[in-house]
Amino acid sequence: MSELRREAAVPEPSNAETAAALVDVLAELFTRVRDHVEKVVQPYDLAVPSAKALRLIDGSMSMKELGSRIHCDGSFVTAIADALEQRGLAGREIDRGDRRIKNLVLTPEGVALRTRLIDELFGDFPGIDSLDAPERRTLLALLRKMVASDGAPGPEGGCAA
Repeated sequence: MSELRREAAVPEPSNAETAAALVDVLAELFTRVRDHVEKVVQPYDLAVPSAKALRLIDGSMSMKELGSRIHCDGSFVTAIADALEQRGLAGREIDRGDRRIKNLVLTPEGVALRTRLIDELFGDFPGIDSLDAPERRTLLALLRKMVASDGAPGPEGGCAA
């Protein structure tokens, strides 16, 4: 008589267990990303929100749009603009289409620093090199899906940059 062996089935983790594991992994990745960004911008004596603004401004960008893109309220965007102006990296100008709108425009020094920052920030980004191109595209699509799923606006007040 042959004996039937049943392999013990490994139970699927619950949604809560999977969510907890995802949060833990994402928290570790965010810590590594934050450390990387701080390390890259430190030699330039830039605050991280100012570096993020510098990266996002390509040509001219309204201060309102910048605030929306980095999830900052207007007063914090003004502080970022002040810091970039004081360093000679950007200037404010009136929008040609609507005189009520102020745009930030990078100076030649700002453009040069923006180029260096982009090269240094993304040339050796934590974890990216461990993924091949299809994995990167899949990860990006999944993260965008997660971000879009709750439809929540960015944080109110302060800055998430």
